[in-house]
Amino acid sequence: MKANFDDIRLFSQIVLHGGISAAAKANDMQRSKVSRRLKALEFSLGSELLIRTTRNIELTESGRHFYELVAKQVYHIEQGVEALQESQRDFNGILRLAIPSALMSSSIFNSTIDDYSAQFPNVQIEIENHQDSVDLKRYGFDLQILPNVVEVIDDSYIQFNLLQYGSRLVATKQYLESHPFCDTLNDLKLHRILSNRYSADFLDKSIKIHLKSDDLNLLLKLALQHRGIAFLPDIYLTRSVDDSSLVHVLPDVVFPKLSLTMLYPSANSLSKKTRSFIDLFKLNLEQSISIG
Repeated sequence: MKANFDDIRLFSQIVLHGGISAAAKANDMQRSKVSRRLKALEFSLGSELLIRTTRNIELTESGRHFYELVAKQVYHIEQGVEALQESQRDFNGILRLAIPSALMSSSIFNSTIDDYSAQFPNVQIEIENHQDSVDLKRYGFDLQILPNVVEVIDDSYIQFNLLQYGSRLVATKQYLESHPFCDTLNDLKLHRILSNRYSADFLDKSIKIHLKSDDLNLLLKLALQHRGIAFLPDIYLTRSVDDSSLVHVLPDVVFPKLSLTMLYPSANSLSKKTRSFIDLFKLNLEQSISIG
């Protein structure tokens, strides 16, 4: 008896989602039907694949070996079908993005979303805030953008660096005039420092961060209200605030650069709507650099 591809796919879904019930819910099926399909697959293969318990599942040795053999192939077949269907649908459906909040608040990202929505009104955009690498395949994200210092959970993902950017310390003249003179990094200990998580790592641990937040708009707002020295990315400052509003603190100090990294599951299955978003985002980055 030959194994059915749909049954093999359901088996990979059971493992991926961690149980028969979870796989049934994810695929909008009855649990009993998924269980029957699994039994049919085991019968056709002549081997038990899973050990069922009351709370979870456990792969047998045969099941673990079989999953390693078929999981990637099943995924690529599904992505190939999806890509073909997508080419027929053109620019419809949903575009799911995993974006850190620091990028969400930038004018570059906002401009990209505005341009994309205008050009492709039939595409629904779903944006989730994620600071760490996520399982793009499992949670159905088309792509993710992260700073390059974040560890990626799957080495098979396509990754490329979009842009290197620096960070700088800024404050209003009014704040600096009413607080101790700041001439060295050590002098920062006498000031209120406002930073996001990534920039904060470039400062010595002895320097206290009074407010650490991934909301760059909040950090900028507080700096403009004379509440402290903000440590912000150059690409955010370039188009977010008039240069005359803030003063560059310690301009001779050069901090290490970060880069934005874009990730997606597979280049072969990249849809038209995803590729178009990438192209628009890169275009906005290039325009920002030329303006800056």
